[in-house]
Amino acid sequence: MTGVQDHPDPRQLLEAFEAFTAASEHLQTRYEALQTQLGQLQGELQTVLEAVPFAIWVLAEDGSLRFTNRPQGLEGRFLQDPAPWEAGSPGGQRRFQTQEGRELIFEEERRSAPHGGAIVTLRDVTEAVLRAQQASREDRLAAMGRMAAELAHEIRNPLGSLALFSGMLVEDLADQEGPLELARKMQEGVGRLNRVVGNTLSFSRDLQPKVTDIALRSFWEEALRSATLAEAVPWDNQIPEQATWKGDPDLLRQVAQNLLQNATRAVEDTPVPRILLTAAEERLEGQPCWHLTLTDNGCGIPAETLSKVFDPFFSTFGGGTGLGLAVCHRIIVAHGGLLFIESQAGRGTTVHLRLAAATEA
Repeated sequence: MTGVQDHPDPRQLLEAFEAFTAASEHLQTRYEALQTQLGQLQGELQTVLEAVPFAIWVLAEDGSLRFTNRPQGLEGRFLQDPAPWEAGSPGGQRRFQTQEGRELIFEEERRSAPHGGAIVTLRDVTEAVLRAQQASREDRLAAMGRMAAELAHEIRNPLGSLALFSGMLVEDLADQEGPLELARKMQEGVGRLNRVVGNTLSFSRDLQPKVTDIALRSFWEEALRSATLAEAVPWDNQIPEQATWKGDPDLLRQVAQNLLQNATRAVEDTPVPRILLTAAEERLEGQPCWHLTLTDNGCGIPAETLSKVFDPFFSTFGGGTGLGLAVCHRIIVAHGGLLFIESQAGRGTTVHLRLAAATEA
């Protein structure tokens, strides 16, 4: 008996082929749409990674670089080798020196990548570290200021009597050359003690800045001239005309005078002395401010001494009261600003001052 073989209906085959073709075209369209979307997401991710305020390096298991959002590298050098993307990097806080000589502090973090290798991130924590140091310093200075104020008040009354009697003694010994010289030295010593007491009371008092707008270039020009530095030391005022601070001119004038006097004394033995003033506009948490730098090419400050320069009664110059920088620190803190110093022995010192910009008209 012969079997009968059924043949497929051509119309069904055609319909199946058309359905397959339509599904293929739909899948191709979806694939192309997903490819476009993936490209957009990759572009957006690249933009985000380039915009984040920290550097990222993705390393393969063999240490080779797979990705970084800083392909141009960092302009400067790490003070402790090796670099974060190299084997043996110590991690944690890393000190970095820019090409301009500015020292920054980075926080390095290293974690394992999901498919082997490592992800290294580097954040600039200079601002946070300096703020923390300044806050700690201010707490210490405030406690020392309270103690110094109590001592100064106890000393002031008997010191006033000594000043009066030493003046009378100088008058009485006017015709006796030898004793007169001794009396004058005593009078000078009493005067010096009186100045120390006065500076101590100024340092310890509460500061309430009377804020107004200050044009920086003319403000420092006046400070330079009133400090008689125009003739004594060559200086270069490169502060832009538009630079401003919001602050108390009288209090900030004390800061300017102290810093300029220190700079002048630092360059006394320098063959070609120089004092340079510059300022750059910055934004901090969305608010405009001006970062001023005062640089000299004088004797500099040794590293072991630099951490003590804001301590009351500590001075790197013989004959100083050691209150100048402590007072400067308190005035800048009272303005909500930032003050820090970079220095190298034998190469000079740079003082950094940052305060809020004046209100725009």
